[in-house]
Amino acid sequence: MSVYRFRVTFEEYEEVVREIDIKSTQTFEDFHFIILQSIGFDTKHNASFFISDDYWRKGDEITYKEVNEEETKSRKKENLAPKKQMSKCKLALLIDDPHQKFVYVYDPNTQWTFYVELIKILADDLKAKYPKISKTVDDAPKQYKTIAPVAAAEEEEEEFDEDEPESDEEAYKTHDDDEIKEMEVEEEEEEQEEDIESTEFEDTAEEHTEED
Repeated sequence: MSVYRFRVTFEEYEEVVREIDIKSTQTFEDFHFIILQSIGFDTKHNASFFISDDYWRKGDEITYKEVNEEETKSRKKENLAPKKQMSKCKLALLIDDPHQKFVYVYDPNTQWTFYVELIKILADDLKAKYPKISKTVDDAPKQYKTIAPVAAAEEEEEEFDEDEPESDEEAYKTHDDDEIKEMEVEEEEEEQEEDIESTEFEDTAEEHTEED
């Protein structure tokens, strides 16, 4: 029985590499789970393998979710190849090239994309448990990207005091009658002082004029 060794790399993180050994008689579903295990991702989302050429162009699809009859009929009408289901498809059935390539896409929302390439065919090790991770290079990125919370200081800048008066009239309304009277008296005294200063300035100016 043959064992396939695949190299798996992220499309956007080429430095992150995993090599996985899996038996030719195991399914694409087995392959799907070991890939996720190797990078620390959960298994909550749908995924698909696509048979690929040397330029990583997608061909026939092998999907994780169950393929229903309606979808199969619809694809047949459009002259498209029916989707295969991972749990029902063994690897050996789709390996036609000693360097067979697949594109693996996990989670339709985030579209995590991987390049999968067959790099070696090995003899079965009866003591080994397959599939297994044979090589790990670099840490995988986080599956879910978290959004940093808004700084408290920024929130405070955006806040405003709803009780703050918008005009002088509203400001006066916030005081009682005694306070209003005191404020009016202070304003009158300030006006009187200004009048006195203005008069003194005029008298001084007249005196200088008479002397000239």
